[in-house]
This record gives sequence, C-alpha cells and structure tokens, in this order.
Amino acid sequence: MLPWNQRPVEVANLFNPAFCGLLLRQAVGGYKQASERGMDYAMAFVVLPVVLHKDTRDKLPGLSTKLHVWMHRNHQVRIGFAERMQNMVQITKEALLFALQHGVLALNGEGALIPGPQELGNYPVPKASEAAKCAKQAEFVGRWFADAGSPATFLSTWGIKLN
Repeated sequence: MLPWNQRPVEVANLFNPAFCGLLLRQAVGGYKQASERGMDYAMAFVVLPVVLHKDTRDKLPGLSTKLHVWMHRNHQVRIGFAERMQNMVQITKEALLFALQHGVLALNGEGALIPGPQELGNYPVPKASEAAKCAKQAEFVGRWFADAGSPATFLSTWGIKLN
C-alpha cells in the first residue's frame, strides 16, 4: 500500500480509514443487532467490497431474502469479487486498525468484532449521498451476514477460499 501522500486523491478520499471504519462499524453493529454474536474477523473483509462496489450495492435485496438465495439469483456479483476483495484487503486492515484504535470497534472474548465503547456521533452527510447509501447498506449487510451460516460457508458462498 502506498503512503498517503502518494495515493491518488480519489483513492485516498474513498478508501480513507475513517470512512471505511465507519462502514465496518455499521456492519458490525447490524450483525450484533441480528445475532447477539460478534462478527467473525474474516467476514469483515467482505463488507467493503460489497458496500463500496455500486453495482453490487444496488443489487442488494431486502432483509427477507437469504444470502444464498440472492447469490443464486444474482450469480454475476461473484464475477471479479475475489479479486476485488483481495485488492481491498489492505484497505480493510487499515480501517479495522483505525476503528479498533479509536474504540469504534472492539474484540470480544472469542476474538470476534463487536461495536466498541466509543459511540458514533452524527456525521453531516446528505441523506441522498453515496456515502449515506453506503452506510445504510453496510448496516443491512451486517444484519444479512449474521444469518448466512458459518464463516466458512459464508466465504465459500462468495467464492472465497482461505489459504
């Protein structure tokens, strides 16, 4: 990963750790709300490639549609997903580190991600903006992922294999 002063402005703005950390916090909060468990660390690496990719984000269903059913109906979202996720690993790590350092996220006794003690303030983002849509969908994705089965099953649904 390039140092901040060497990153293109667009990349630095879209993938900055504070914004991506906010999206991860929204997802982890939704996950915890739906399951009372913490989100498995590996699952967090799927959040940003889903939420920040407009084509995928726009195809997300309502909560009543199960992940496996949606993936079967929208199998095209898996095309290029593994590569997109791989390209975002460092960005996700930076965001997780930022969020953990600032108390927005925390780890529970099992090592799973949970909302941290630091509350999120109101962030002045126009409701119709892409950033607001990403934040809203991140919370949905967290709730949706909570009902998707074990982390291994979840990752294989997205075509991800852990080495």
